Amino acid sequence: MNAIRIFFVGGVTSYRALFNWVNPWVFVPQTLGYPIFEILFFSYLGRFADVQSDKFFLIGNAFMALAMTGFFGMGNAVGGERRSQTLPTLLASPANRLALFLGRAVPSILTGFTVAVTAFTVCAIVLGVTFTKSELAGLAVAGLCSAFACTSFGLCLGALGLRGRSVSLFADTIGGSLLLLSGANVPLERLPAAVQRVSNVLPLTHGIQAGRILGGGGSFADAAHLLRGELLVGCCYLVLGIVMLRVFEYIGRRSATLDTF
Repeated sequence: MNAIRIFFVGGVTSYRALFNWVNPWVFVPQTLGYPIFEILFFSYLGRFADVQSDKFFLIGNAFMALAMTGFFGMGNAVGGERRSQTLPTLLASPANRLALFLGRAVPSILTGFTVAVTAFTVCAIVLGVTFTKSELAGLAVAGLCSAFACTSFGLCLGALGLRGRSVSLFADTIGGSLLLLSGANVPLERLPAAVQRVSNVLPLTHGIQAGRILGGGGSFADAAHLLRGELLVGCCYLVLGIVMLRVFEYIGRRSATLDTF
């Protein structure tokens, strides 16, 4: 019960604190502007090059919005505490570490999910792309699986925040790489075989493929193996992230570098 209380109360308090220094009139347009213009940019580029349909780029880049919030939400759950010099105090508490950091990340991820849905809706209207209710339901399921996988991967990035100077640098680099490697904008079959092997162990790759099947009228049976693959990738990164948190916290305590850069 204590871990649940830490998860909810700590997460809500941390998220409310964000708006003590970030003006919503700045935060909302900036948060929505990036994914909307990214989707439209690649969609119109695809039209010009005549390589894929608008639906292909709409789904791929809407999922990218989910990925980035998972990366940054979890990464900054640790990096932000270190930057503000509160990490040693936080880690000195007997609170469950996973509940502590997940509680700080989940509100950001929920915001990202809302942003992705809003950007998806706006761009679908602009591009003239339509979906049935069953297709939208399938996209929502694939999106939730991808959000879990990306949050788990973000936990690994957050663990790096115990040792590295900037989590945002890692998240930006990986996020940029996923534009290509996840199949968001380039069909996986067009990538070299070695790159495809890397793509298969990254979060989002299977989720985007499942989303395109379900968003294109396919059944859950057709996409079940991809959804399972995305969840498996997420579980693997979750375990790895927990181990990394433990190891890097131990190293930081031994070397007294938890709050130094």
